[in-house]
Amino acid sequence: MSLKPHAIVLLACAMALPGCATEPGDKTEADGTSENASDAVVVDAQADGETRLRRGQLLAIALDSNASTGYAWEIIEDGRPVLESAPVPASAAPAVPPMPGAGGISRWRYRAAQTGTATLRLVYRRSWEQGVEPVRTATYRVVVE
Repeated sequence: MSLKPHAIVLLACAMALPGCATEPGDKTEADGTSENASDAVVVDAQADGETRLRRGQLLAIALDSNASTGYAWEIIEDGRPVLESAPVPASAAPAVPPMPGAGGISRWRYRAAQTGTATLRLVYRRSWEQGVEPVRTATYRVVVE
């Protein structure tokens, strides 16, 4: 029996689909902590006050940015040792590519590694401009219980 080319493509797609069911980072650790994106606390530039997390929970930061202007977010305080950097899941490419020069979103994720209080501080500036105040600053106080 010979398979037609389109049947082979359909069969290959059907076999690949189960691998797409979860992101590689979505799992539960042996100690019961979760890396699932739905368990993440998402904050943006307007976040005010303090953010409370449970140990093992994720903090996701999303800030507007536009690399075509030369500006970029720089991490000044990273919250260690209370917080540790976690990989940001890959996102699907947009159906329509953005316009050249259009802005976007910069993303970071941190895992609450141990109890305590941490500060995350990011500044938005051009790396080559020395002695110039950043145009934006984002500061987050995080309490891990």
